[in-house]
Amino acid sequence: MRSKQWVIGMVVAVLVAALSIGVGFALSTGGAVATRVASGSRSSGGGAMMGGAVDGSSATGGGSTITAGDLSLLVSRDERGATVDAAANTVTYSGHAVSLVALASPHGKPNMTWEIDGLVNPTISVTPGARVTVVLVNTDWGYMHGFELTTTSPPYPKMAMADIADDFFLMPLPPRTEKDTRTASYHTRTASFTSAVGVYHYLCPVPGHAAAGMFGTFVVS
Repeated sequence: MRSKQWVIGMVVAVLVAALSIGVGFALSTGGAVATRVASGSRSSGGGAMMGGAVDGSSATGGGSTITAGDLSLLVSRDERGATVDAAANTVTYSGHAVSLVALASPHGKPNMTWEIDGLVNPTISVTPGARVTVVLVNTDWGYMHGFELTTTSPPYPKMAMADIADDFFLMPLPPRTEKDTRTASYHTRTASFTSAVGVYHYLCPVPGHAAAGMFGTFVVS
């Protein structure tokens, strides 16, 4: 078996080479729009998220790209079943079939952060046994990003991928196809898992990104 570090290194090298000759990568979408509250959280609909002894699959394959318009629809649709508490910076899902859209370092948000349901690096809460579909979308301009779930707590070193438990993993994707967010296409990848009780952390495994603040907490209880 090749190590995770070796696989990531090879994928990053391939992606960089592909980008240099204009090759596109990408998608897969799920579906699910949210109740927003000033504070206090109760989920209002179906949804679900992931856990640690994860029964699921990590995605290393590609897909396709989505337009800015399709991205907006995806985010809106996938908020269904979530309660978004902006004051507490939390997103709570209470159902058993959740779709979580994770936007990597989007325009208008702090650099090297996640946006989930409009919040920056929120704490995500789901119920045990939920089937969680993670839709990773690289909305950044200039950097690759992946998605990893781990039981290893922050802070993270520059080479975080070498020293953390790997509970769920989505390979890094290239940045959006052009600087203009209105006309760019966005690369995306999807995989699912079944949540298990525990406290986890989601992060970007690309070297230096988690160390720069690209992580958040994922609670299954």
